[in-house]
Amino acid sequence: MPFPNTVNYNWPVSFPGAWASENPRRSVLAWANGLRAGAGGVAVAAFAWVQADGASVLNTPPSDATATATADASVAAGAVSAIAVTSGGAGYESVPTVTLSGGGGSGAQATATISNGVVTGITVTAPGTGYTTAPTVTIAAPVATPAAPDGFVVREQQGLMTQYLQEATMTIPQGFMVTLADGGDVFCACAGDAARGDVVCASTTDGTITATAPGADVPEGYVATGWRVALPATTGGLIAITKAAS
Repeated sequence: MPFPNTVNYNWPVSFPGAWASENPRRSVLAWANGLRAGAGGVAVAAFAWVQADGASVLNTPPSDATATATADASVAAGAVSAIAVTSGGAGYESVPTVTLSGGGGSGAQATATISNGVVTGITVTAPGTGYTTAPTVTIAAPVATPAAPDGFVVREQQGLMTQYLQEATMTIPQGFMVTLADGGDVFCACAGDAARGDVVCASTTDGTITATAPGADVPEGYVATGWRVALPATTGGLIAITKAAS
């Protein structure tokens, strides 16, 4: 803990990352050697994702496994006559933008079609003029929606002060074991006002928490966690969130 600089009249309700009740709890299962903090460490009292290796944990989602589609254009009489898909890619949740550049001409346009996340065809909607060589076809990269975090990093006195004269930390150093709560009741800080029953959302940048009303859009840069607000608070206050440990 940092060097004391204030005096409180009463004990605090609790601390971010602490269990909020003795109700049933559930932790994410792990293989031998458990889950370990990834590069840069893991923040306690925030949500985290198990990475692609199945062992390391970070406060950001794993890199998506999507692939960008590729295609080649054909030119006839100075105009783009056809575009053939050479690789359909993967992970497309909406129709990507197709851009044609180079080739000495201008005005060519094309539209892609997708099926099951793969680009299946590209139709030339405007052939353009003045093309002496085939233009380069660029297909926008897929944008995947991050999955919900695997769990909440509970507070177990596992932070380590590794910097000179450091007074406090909420970081689990790289390589140290991590426990992820996948159910139960925990305390955490919230970026905004939180009402009982609100949907708990995690930042895909650092795993920090905000809350939104049921049915409302998830804020940009956040993803719904499957947890709900149990004990409300105003901005900056300590809230309790819950998820059935089924």
